[in-house]
Amino acid sequence: MKVISRIKTIENILNKMNAPPYRKRQVYEGIYRQHLETFSDLTSVPKDLRAALAQKLGERVLCLTSICETQDNQADKVLFETQDKNKIEAVLMTFKPNEERTEDHQSLCVSSQSGCALGCRFCATGAVGFKKNLSADEITDQVLYFLQQGKVVNNVSFMGMGEPFANPNLFDALKILTDKDKLGYGQRHISISTVGIVPGIQRLQKEFPGVSLAFSLHSPFPKQRLQLMPVTKIHPIDAVMKALKDFVNETNKKVFIAYVLLENVNDSIDHAKEIAHLIKNQGDKHYLYHVNLIRFNPGSTFGLFKKPSTARVSTFRKALDRYGIKNTLRQGFGVKINAACGQLYANYERAVK
Repeated sequence: MKVISRIKTIENILNKMNAPPYRKRQVYEGIYRQHLETFSDLTSVPKDLRAALAQKLGERVLCLTSICETQDNQADKVLFETQDKNKIEAVLMTFKPNEERTEDHQSLCVSSQSGCALGCRFCATGAVGFKKNLSADEITDQVLYFLQQGKVVNNVSFMGMGEPFANPNLFDALKILTDKDKLGYGQRHISISTVGIVPGIQRLQKEFPGVSLAFSLHSPFPKQRLQLMPVTKIHPIDAVMKALKDFVNETNKKVFIAYVLLENVNDSIDHAKEIAHLIKNQGDKHYLYHVNLIRFNPGSTFGLFKKPSTARVSTFRKALDRYGIKNTLRQGFGVKINAACGQLYANYERAVK
């Protein structure tokens, strides 16, 4: 059964009540800009409209319930439950001032699915299996929750549970996030990480060309990547790199290559050399590809892999430098609270053996 969105429900109520057009703006203002927690708080509209909204949508604005919150230095992780009792997690990360900025910068990592069907061998989310696609409201309510708590959310990244492009509701969520009458984020403040779903990359290029894109590579060798990431069988590396090349040529935007370093698995000099080969084959704009290195976070896949030593990471980075590939070693936020890359599993039991 198709879920009727909050926005469609609001429009139906307003039409049924023959409300003037400005009422819709007032309702959206209360929800998405004033971050009101209940429809009773929406005092800018008549009482009968508030009652009708609460009757159809429930008294609380959010369709998610926060059931647990954990913090660790610069990471704030919230475990949510959906109305149909599925669980998801979102993580607010705080980046401290540096040479590029004088104030704290908050980036919210949101989930697009509960669980994940893709079964990447090094990811805790994939180990719990697929539960459901989140609705557009369930995605954007992760942002609204933190805003309701008075937090600043400068950027939104789809790097939580699930593969964003495997969820057809993603693009409706992007519309809510970028609509100036709703959450109003500029496209450049949103990023999507994908394992390489080619049709999703192509659609993003057409509909939201300003959104940043990250491709989870994790091995440049097709056979090994297939072992680590079964999706490679459907979307091989060459096809993904072609889609990325088209994306870069059309948008002139930088593309990030995410690469989780697994000790003695994908952290050799040969791997660095092949990454360089893939990127330099991307044509005149190969300089717009940037490798984000992530040290594997232990505990996320029940002992199958190990975090590489600092020395091995340094050697790998030096090899990329030598081959002329721009790279960054990402900070590991929230490792102690299972909030780092590859660790989100929403307290589910492991399903994939």
